[in-house]
Amino acid sequence: MFAGTLLEIPYLKFRRNRLGVVSLAVLVVLYTGLLCEGFIAPYSPNLKFKTKSFQPPHRIHFFHEGQFIGPFAYEYVQTNPIFKEYRTDGSAIHRIRFFTEGSAYSLFFLIPARVHLFGTDTGSPVFLFGTDSLGRDIFSRIVYGAKISLTIGFVSIFLALAGGILIGGLAGYAGGVSDWIAMRGVEIIILLPTFYFFLFLRSVMPTDISPARKFFYITAILAVPSMAGGARSIRNWVLSLKNADYVTSAVLSGVPRLVILLTHIIPQIRSILILNITLSVPGAILGEAGLSFLNLGITEPSVSWGMLMSSAMDINVLINYPWMLLPAAVIILTVFSFFAFGYALKDALDPKA
Repeated sequence: MFAGTLLEIPYLKFRRNRLGVVSLAVLVVLYTGLLCEGFIAPYSPNLKFKTKSFQPPHRIHFFHEGQFIGPFAYEYVQTNPIFKEYRTDGSAIHRIRFFTEGSAYSLFFLIPARVHLFGTDTGSPVFLFGTDSLGRDIFSRIVYGAKISLTIGFVSIFLALAGGILIGGLAGYAGGVSDWIAMRGVEIIILLPTFYFFLFLRSVMPTDISPARKFFYITAILAVPSMAGGARSIRNWVLSLKNADYVTSAVLSGVPRLVILLTHIIPQIRSILILNITLSVPGAILGEAGLSFLNLGITEPSVSWGMLMSSAMDINVLINYPWMLLPAAVIILTVFSFFAFGYALKDALDPKA
């Protein structure tokens, strides 16, 4: 009963924060879409429509010649293959249908399936966000790119959290020379400009490696600065708790230091750790996006949001094909949602609020 009351108060406080609730809903939708990427995306991320290069996004209509016929899109006909100019063919209608059969994929990365969320009755492609220079559907590439851009943030932060607990926790609990050496090393990393530190670590990374190993290396690179900041914060909290009565009792009982740290001290700051994770994930997402934008992170044939933005580096592309910036809008929405949710959660867990 008492535990339920303790959980109910933060829940009620969080529910009153409408921006936090909306941000949480956005994050739930994004991560649910990550699991169902093949179902939501109508096409594979690297499927090329050679005659549809730089095609504008299809406009969804419901009325044709004053008659309601349901959602549909008009055909775009390329009139200038050099400058990628298109015109609308009002006589060619492609009705949008839901739960249509298409290319094969694995639902939840395990179950073979061929049914997609939407398609057209004629089998003609529909591009909600337009296409890139090679005629690939940007909407499908954004959906598939979420797998890397969203998971790399959480994986790197959990690596940083594990390292921060071991370094900061043991340094704060042990004290003495080991504490001094650990904190000086941590402070050196914190003082370095984060993004330039990313570039330095990326420069020493092997170039001719598989996409899986590259994902692991980029994740480790993004974890280092967060681990340093987390280690210093955890060390300060451990210093304030290591002389508590229940810790002294465990020491007198002969419990090992690492066990005391993990079972007696860390659980007392779990709410702080949750907030640290929530507010640090956006930094990792932006770090990956920045490296991939400079072609130093995730590269073809893998897909990430930062890599999709690299194709918009040309000013002519931005002027003539502004839909190429849509991946940046998705990154901004995700980062804003994480920060809004994190600060709403912070206010809800604050006993003084």
